[in-house]
Amino acid sequence: MEWKGQGNTASHNSYRKAKLLKFFSTYDTTNDIFVFLRLVVAVQICSHSGQYGDLIPGLGEDYNLKDWCFQNVTLPREFTDHVMMMALATALEVPLRLERLYGGGSAEDNIYTGPGVVRVTLLYTGNHYDIIYPRAPPAESSSRQDSQRESPAG
Repeated sequence: MEWKGQGNTASHNSYRKAKLLKFFSTYDTTNDIFVFLRLVVAVQICSHSGQYGDLIPGLGEDYNLKDWCFQNVTLPREFTDHVMMMALATALEVPLRLERLYGGGSAEDNIYTGPGVVRVTLLYTGNHYDIIYPRAPPAESSSRQDSQRESPAG
């Protein structure tokens, strides 16, 4: 007799992964998530103006931090810059590592906030950021390949 949830954990995990992938693959869902994250960034920047105001050129009486957030942060499909990524990492307390596609930069370019080990690495390509996923350990990678070979296509 099996207790609830003690079944085959490998199949449960693959089911969860497939369900999450399907959920996050729709435009409406991902768009709502990006809108929420942009609002988090805008609130973080505007509520900590002393920390972020000096990092944004061109601010003054006629163009303040609130205006900058409305024009650069909250609008959909706008590129994200280093200031916004730093605000997001700080607001969510997620340690981030930054790698540059074309080299350059230094350890000071890394965005590290909150306690813990950096588990998210972003690749800055010159105009946007991509998440770099770590390679699977050899054992996990080979078992994944074996399972793909065992399941016939079609």
